Amino acid sequence: MVDYTTRIIISLKDIEQVKKQAIGIEPSPESLRHYGKTLAAAAERAAAMMEVLAAAGFTFTAKKDYIYADSESVEAVAARRLLADHGFADREYQIYLEYRRQWGVL
Repeated sequence: MVDYTTRIIISLKDIEQVKKQAIGIEPSPESLRHYGKTLAAAAERAAAMMEVLAAAGFTFTAKKDYIYADSESVEAVAARRLLADHGFADREYQIYLEYRRQWGVL
């Protein structure tokens, strides 16, 4: 028997990248509003992906710059298809699939 864990990694570094792009821009009310909208859009995109995965039964943990979504019931191909059906591109996440062999009585 073989068990598996599907892990989807959502990077928060994209949100940090928005922050780095704002450095060096001449400060103005308009540039600050644009920064805020861009930052909110990036965070909303990650949150929307989490909602889709949560509906499929994934559990979440967060570490530093990443959110990890894990499932032992959804295979990687099905997870990729699910995210694609909801408009998420491959570049927005990484998928890992880990197989474990279970030894038992025959």
